[in-house]
Amino acid sequence: MIEVLTACTRCDAEISVDMASAVLRMDVTPRAEAELLYSCPSCERPALQRVAGDLLTKLLFVGIEPLRLSEPSLPADDVAPPLPPLTRDDLLRWHQDLAPIWTVIPWERSPG
Repeated sequence: MIEVLTACTRCDAEISVDMASAVLRMDVTPRAEAELLYSCPSCERPALQRVAGDLLTKLLFVGIEPLRLSEPSLPADDVAPPLPPLTRDDLLRWHQDLAPIWTVIPWERSPG
């Protein structure tokens, strides 16, 4: 059982966080910082604490497996095709098409 002694970021109580019930979140790209997500045993609220330096090194050294996340991105084959830019006439036509619409409630019909 590995525990980290810290102060809760929400209630400022000195607590012991059991790493079996906490999550150590790191970026996929290597950095010297991480986030420790846990539920405070004192106030019973979720909390987040930044971890860096020696503490992070020790947690990784003793075998804590971090959750590694990356920035979301679209697959390369899902790129939208290039479209011509909107012109003033396009915007005018769109405005004229929307003019008779009074509401967007699905059970009502627009007059006309």
